[in-house]
Amino acid sequence: MADRDEEREDRINDDLDMIWVVPGIVAGLPLTARYAQYLESSGNGETWLVMGALVTLLGPPVALAMVAGVFREEVERRRMSWEEYWLVLSGIVVAAFAFLGITGIDDITAAWDYLSSLE
Repeated sequence: MADRDEEREDRINDDLDMIWVVPGIVAGLPLTARYAQYLESSGNGETWLVMGALVTLLGPPVALAMVAGVFREEVERRRMSWEEYWLVLSGIVVAAFAFLGITGIDDITAAWDYLSSLE
């Protein structure tokens, strides 16, 4: 019986993965705005806008939550420390922002303004 209590204490709440949804949405917002600008400039119409917007807006948060889940399991198995967990996931977020060209809050607010101006 004591072994089961210890196993429950070592178990980490799965909600911890949801922390990484916020930076994923922040990364997906400019990506969605760029996709909408591309569709607008190429004249491809609005048929792909909804599906593409869902993929570009929801893809990064889902991917980050999945990666966080894998690393959380590694912490539970004691293969990774909490310091490594936060360092690696923060590095992934910073690398994703750099890859997407998000250099400051002005990129995010510009994307928000553009997306809110769409009909």
